Amino acid sequence: MTPLFTSIRIALLVALVSAFVTGLLVVPAGTMLPVHWGPSGEADGFLPREWALLVPLLMVAVVWAIFLVVGRFGRPADIAAGRYSFGVVVTAITGLALVMEVATVLIGIGVPVNMVQVLGFALGALLVVLGNVMPKSQPNSLAGLRMPSTLNDPANWQATHRLTGFLCIIAGLVLIVAAALVPTPALIWWLLGCVFAPILIGVVYSIRYARRQKPNGL
Repeated sequence: MTPLFTSIRIALLVALVSAFVTGLLVVPAGTMLPVHWGPSGEADGFLPREWALLVPLLMVAVVWAIFLVVGRFGRPADIAAGRYSFGVVVTAITGLALVMEVATVLIGIGVPVNMVQVLGFALGALLVVLGNVMPKSQPNSLAGLRMPSTLNDPANWQATHRLTGFLCIIAGLVLIVAAALVPTPALIWWLLGCVFAPILIGVVYSIRYARRQKPNGL
């Protein structure tokens, strides 16, 4: 398995912990910070300062724990095929958590931050990164569109992930532009569409690809 503690992941983790500690120091005790935003873009869920600042760290802890468990107990073939893709996902999610942490700290000290817009930029960049990685992946049960049609046919996997990766890149670029230009109430729908559309299209494409490979298209 690719080592968990690469230089870039260590740097991101140190920055994340530093932002957390900074938040505890600069955000007044007793402050309620937003952790969820509704379709209108308005915050509708809040937690005390300590827990709100801890959310991104917990997200990273869960992802890193999965990485360690997979590396320890996963099948060697799956680990070999999926280590690069899964490693990129771990790095990207750690970076996303850092963005969320910094934005939460800024909100806590009174800086007007549009979290939906921030997430739009961050998820757009994440989609571009994942889109570049997907075509390079091999069939595995760790990362990617893991479904019978792709896992049972390497050609289906490659074709599906080439298409889905391309769509993720396009969706990511569209989302970045939308985050800069689209008003918040509408932006959240752009965000959901850009995240889920490539996946849904990829799933449908894989199923249709598999059917075309069967005798008489059955």
